[in-house]
Amino acid sequence: MGNTHLQVIAWYFVRESMGDKVDEALRALADASRREPENLSYEFFRSTEDRDRFVILETYRSADGLELHRQTDHFQRIGVGVITPLLLRKEVKSFLVNADDPRG
Repeated sequence: MGNTHLQVIAWYFVRESMGDKVDEALRALADASRREPENLSYEFFRSTEDRDRFVILETYRSADGLELHRQTDHFQRIGVGVITPLLLRKEVKSFLVNADDPRG
């Protein structure tokens, strides 16, 4: 497959009025996730139209990097323990990205 990375895009649909709590938890999760050896980037954005919606953009060196991320203490503690109970639903999609492509 060549030199590829795994791009993950997640959409969080948060329970009404819980957006501030999720925002705070995502800040902590992003900070810890960016220190993972397999993580190339971790960004999240809060909707301006609906403050209880977020999109998360994560890039890992490989699919294994995502699996390692999901096993970390910070993901289990913050992602599963704090954020997940505050969500109505989430959608997560993964894409292979050619790392040699100048578009990213």
